[in-house]
Amino acid sequence: MEGMAGDAGGVLGRWRLALPSLIPCFFGFAFMRAYNDLIARRFSEASLGAQWAGEDLYSLVMLAVFLLCALFARRIAPLYKRHSAWAAAMLLAVAGALLVSAAPAAAVPWPWLALAMAASAVAGALFILLWAELHACLDPLGIVTYVSGAFLLGTVGAWVLQEVSGAREALVLAALPLASAGCLRASFARIAPVDLPRSSWGRYDFPWRLIVVLGVYEFAYGVREAAPSFQWDAYPLGVVLVALAVFLMACFFLKRTDFSLVYRTPFPLMICGLATVPLTASLGAFLSDTLVSAGYALMFLVLTFLLCDLSHRYGVSVLVLCGVQELTAVFRLAGHQVPALSDSLSLFGMEGAAAVSTLLTVMVVLASGLLFWGRSSSTPWGAAFFGVGAMARESDEHREIVARCAHLAEAHGLSAREREVLELVALGRTPMQIERELVIANGTLKSHMQRIYQKLGIHSKRELRAMVGAGE
Repeated sequence: MEGMAGDAGGVLGRWRLALPSLIPCFFGFAFMRAYNDLIARRFSEASLGAQWAGEDLYSLVMLAVFLLCALFARRIAPLYKRHSAWAAAMLLAVAGALLVSAAPAAAVPWPWLALAMAASAVAGALFILLWAELHACLDPLGIVTYVSGAFLLGTVGAWVLQEVSGAREALVLAALPLASAGCLRASFARIAPVDLPRSSWGRYDFPWRLIVVLGVYEFAYGVREAAPSFQWDAYPLGVVLVALAVFLMACFFLKRTDFSLVYRTPFPLMICGLATVPLTASLGAFLSDTLVSAGYALMFLVLTFLLCDLSHRYGVSVLVLCGVQELTAVFRLAGHQVPALSDSLSLFGMEGAAAVSTLLTVMVVLASGLLFWGRSSSTPWGAAFFGVGAMARESDEHREIVARCAHLAEAHGLSAREREVLELVALGRTPMQIERELVIANGTLKSHMQRIYQKLGIHSKRELRAMVGAGE
């Protein structure tokens, strides 16, 4: 009991120091997530000939913005430094909110609806990328905490506000992006200059494996979401459950948790959800849709964590990483078209929903195999998983130091954790910063340092930094 009390005290002590400086980050992204969820729900109610036509068109506009930002990232990154991006995001978000609230969705004229859709979608995409740049400035503990907390609060907020209408709706939708922009500004002001996004980066191998897996999960979720039997409250419940679980893990159990288990968890959630699809009872359908929603949401969360951490460690722009991640939503839109075709589908004597569920299960199993294939134990699990261990670092001292650390780690047989410690020491991080970033105790850090010194045949940080060419 005393040990547990000590751990809890240590955790609370760290958070008393860490949380006050970035409280705006915690709430600001939640405001924008609630805005996007509410706007998307309004467009889904538009009378455009198909149930999902309005929301799908809204999503396609956002995808176009993500694609353009990813393609031209080297010219426009970092986005937070561009005042035009801030102004466009705020003005378009407010304009979209006022336009979409002006009349019932089913009665909005097509030109008016198109204008509202374009304005709010462009604004939503810009805000997502701006917040991604902010999250990429944080250490892993901050990324997991603030992103999961924002998903939790944003989903609950959208669910609570979904029945608001008329002038109140217009006021809420206009206030959310303005509040989010204020929080974003305040959060960037609290980031140390060394951690701010860079304007240049080297070549890198893209994390295609998890992108493929997320695409399959997006497709499976899209199929279920468009099914006539889909339970609407299942999605927010699934998101809230997984976001709350990850948030609590980050706050209290991260030191005793293998985070690699988290990115495997979406697989059983999705499989269990798809396996229970044929159940016809309302409770069974709700459970199935909740599990599928939770699996999809957790996979999206995990990929967001890892891409932001990849950007934080190697300086790669999140306009590319998170922009391509968001593009996987096209598979969800494709999934919306499947239920209309399911009546003509048969498989091994099964027809309709059962055949679709079986096919989706096979797809998820095959895609999830990428999570366990080709992972190396000699490099940090995130870098190895994404295939960035051999990343080329050009003309940037940070990347050159990381490359030398990678070479030393491989030549002297350092473990994955020892390599992470070596990199952070070489980059000039203090012991307290290393403990916070890797979520380890001071005694654990000292043990890692002793083993690194022994394997490299050195006796001090001065010798270590000289070995990797880091200077003083």
